[in-house]
Amino acid sequence: MKQVRFLIGLMWCLATGMESHAQVSFVFVPAVQGRTLDGLLKVKLINSGNPGVASLLVTVTDTRGARMVTLKTPPFQVIRGVNSVPAAAVQRASINFAQGQGASLLRQSGFFPAGDYEYCFELSTEKGEDIEGNQCFDYELEPFSPLLLTTPAEKDQLCDKRPSFFWQPLLPLVPGMQYRLVLTEIKEGQAPIEALHYNLPLVNQVGISGPFLFFPPSAPELQEGHHYVWQVTAYKGDLVLQDSEVWDFSMVCKDSTPALPVDAFRDIEDLVRANFYLAMGALQFSVQNVYDKTTLQYIITCITDPSVKVKSLPEIKLQHGLNNLRIDLQNNKAFRDGNYYLLTVMLPSGTEKKLRFQYKDPQQ
Repeated sequence: MKQVRFLIGLMWCLATGMESHAQVSFVFVPAVQGRTLDGLLKVKLINSGNPGVASLLVTVTDTRGARMVTLKTPPFQVIRGVNSVPAAAVQRASINFAQGQGASLLRQSGFFPAGDYEYCFELSTEKGEDIEGNQCFDYELEPFSPLLLTTPAEKDQLCDKRPSFFWQPLLPLVPGMQYRLVLTEIKEGQAPIEALHYNLPLVNQVGISGPFLFFPPSAPELQEGHHYVWQVTAYKGDLVLQDSEVWDFSMVCKDSTPALPVDAFRDIEDLVRANFYLAMGALQFSVQNVYDKTTLQYIITCITDPSVKVKSLPEIKLQHGLNNLRIDLQNNKAFRDGNYYLLTVMLPSGTEKKLRFQYKDPQQ
């Protein structure tokens, strides 16, 4: 009986001893957090034991066993459950760089050069007597490819007031990585980078999963004659992986035909009700198309001389929405000054409209 009690007591001591020495595990993603010096202290601590005060020691070595850097935080409170290293402990952490080219590059840039690394985390109590957690992670670190913008191009001139944006994906791909796109207007006298940092964004889209963004429906359309700048950032969680370059473009619409007065296009419904139209070399009217893109179906017949066959009329394309249409008649021999004609239009909705008009040669 004494032996049984002894064994039970021994097992209880071993169990409580293991609990006190292996209470904390670490959540660390080398592909993301292992790229920068700042990322090392983004590690999460999962404490399955009692709360307490402890210090964190982080040691990074290469595959040859040569130490790159060591970070040690001052003591901080560790609660039961998931813990982050407090900002105060991060700011007061001591950093000890090793000698060597890789460590020197890390000191200057804050980024680890490409290579194989072992990241070791050790959490100990304030007195440094008991080890509360110890875990290492191995990872072959590959440099990211540049985050390159593609469309709209640098210094491009666009006419699309709701353009789409495209860029090359960041490689190697990191699980859970997302993109953020910022677009803002450049005011007169501003540099693009200044506008990006200080002006209110027109688009500030986060959570983009792929290397493209269609213009957000809620964002205001871009204005002709204005100058814009955009940038993309790749990130995971609260850690920035890489920023793209900063590109700017302008909104410039160049029309191949002369601008017409705003009131030159009347709705065909209004023209039909009036039942008369004077065509000065061309027919000009507007049509609302609630359907997909299509070709306008229409014919013109001569009322003054029914023997005249009107042929070779131009093909008119209808876009979705409001269409301002111009049918040039001036170079068609079937149209004579002073004659009366009838335009018959079959709208996409299936409704037929007839408009009587008189043709006037603008050169006479």
